[in-house]
Amino acid sequence: MTTSALTPEQRDRILQAAISAPSKHNTQPWWFRWSGGDLDVHVDPERVLAHGDPDGREAHIACGAAAFAARLGYASLGLGTAVDLLPDAGDPGFAARVRLVPEAAPEAPFETLYWSLPSRRTNRAPFRDIAVPGLVVEQLRDAARDEGTWLRVVDAEPAYEHLLTLVREATGLEDEQLREERARWVDAPDAVHRRDGVPAGSVGPVPAEPTGAVRDLAVGRVIPGRGTIAFERRPLLAVLETRDDTPEAWLTAGQGLMRVLVTAARHGVSASFANQPLEDRELRDEVGSEAAHYGTAQMVLRMGVGRDVPAAPRRPLPAVLRAEDAGVRA
Repeated sequence: MTTSALTPEQRDRILQAAISAPSKHNTQPWWFRWSGGDLDVHVDPERVLAHGDPDGREAHIACGAAAFAARLGYASLGLGTAVDLLPDAGDPGFAARVRLVPEAAPEAPFETLYWSLPSRRTNRAPFRDIAVPGLVVEQLRDAARDEGTWLRVVDAEPAYEHLLTLVREATGLEDEQLREERARWVDAPDAVHRRDGVPAGSVGPVPAEPTGAVRDLAVGRVIPGRGTIAFERRPLLAVLETRDDTPEAWLTAGQGLMRVLVTAARHGVSASFANQPLEDRELRDEVGSEAAHYGTAQMVLRMGVGRDVPAAPRRPLPAVLRAEDAGVRA
């Protein structure tokens, strides 16, 4: 297959895979452009959270996750790919190019992982009190390592309780600006028309007892019908880390994150995020203090065996796709 031989149906399949990636408050901070058979992933600055993500770190992570998901879309068509991160030094918003490599076969597990994309959902509901099997945990570590990242599982005391304490502390430090910004994306009145954000049905119930592992996106607000329920006693906590803390490292973190999440979904393991301490410079350093041997904390994951939850909305493909580069035609 030549680089210009993708059909419209194949392109749509790859794009649908890409937009299934997670993003903070489901802001979907990306736009895409086809360049022949290659897919370019760009950060959408209008969807970067000014208070919650002032450096664009989490927006880059989301774009890296979208690039990995696109790779799975190509793989489902039997197509191999390579990824160039930050391919244009003059355009820092050009996050990644997913290149079609016609002569290369996709990685062996990619097609299987592709079919797990629909079941990959951020799950803020209670998990069952069932431990994630050790063999699955090892596969999650391997998935992170395969993308150049490290998944540090925090299971021993006092590290486990210390991490929960940092999450609680960070939650208490949230200012009004941060909460007002989040309210524009969580259960927002016009979100159903925008096809983004976190709808009421995806916020999850209120924990019956305080827990640092579950992020309440509606803290301080009343959402009818949420209810109060007991959560799992001890979820699996893990920190995704990278060697550096640069835009390229953030994109790498996104690819590692997506590979971990889809691998987890394949084994019936759900995840949500407890990234509050990573939004504070000092607390972020403390989260990573035990990882000095490796690098920087990029994501805090709560994982466990969960029940089905509704999928978060996604914008339609025309809303995220821009015209091809001049002179390039499919």
